[in-house]
Formats: sequence, C-alpha cells, structure tokens
Amino acid sequence: MTQGNYPSKLLADAVSQFAKLPGIGERTALRLVLYLMKLGKSEASDFTSALNSLFENIRYCSVCHNISDSDTCSICSGKHRDRSVICIIENVKDLMAIESTHQY
Repeated sequence: MTQGNYPSKLLADAVSQFAKLPGIGERTALRLVLYLMKLGKSEASDFTSALNSLFENIRYCSVCHNISDSDTCSICSGKHRDRSVICIIENVKDLMAIESTHQY
C-alpha cells in the first residue's frame, strides 16, 4: 500500500497501517507515525495501551447496542430518559451528534 521510499521497513509498515484509516493518506500517515516516534516510547506506549484496552474491554449496550464500558450504556441507564420514546439512528457517530445537542 505504501508508495514511499522509507529508510526502514518498520516505518513503512507503520505508515501503511495508519494509511488504512479513513481520510488518512500516505503523507498524513507518515506525519502521524513520525509524531508518535517524536513523543517517545512512554507516550507512544500510552497510545497503544489505550487502543489495546479499547479492543479488549469495549462492550455494546444490551438495550440499544451503543458503545459502552458496561452492559448498559450511560444513555439507557440514565434516569432522565423517557422510555416511551425511541430514536432510530444509523450509526454511533450519529448518536453522539444527537446526544451532544441535549435536545432529544
């Protein structure tokens, strides 16, 4: 995938992985990888730990299938919710946008 002429296969592999993210081209991927390298091992380790924790511990709400840290998400477990009304959305990004308005 990566077209660049990199001095290291490890660098090329990291750039290739970042470039798989939506909206991230090879040049942006290279900037991100170089930035992470500049942070140092400790901060880069924090970054990778956060990603590992996300994939190991993420759950989906048993009621609405929202992303959650527990069996029931904070929206469904909220006391202020009117359970007689539902809002059907396409994806989690839309849910976050709706929730940020505090109108529904």
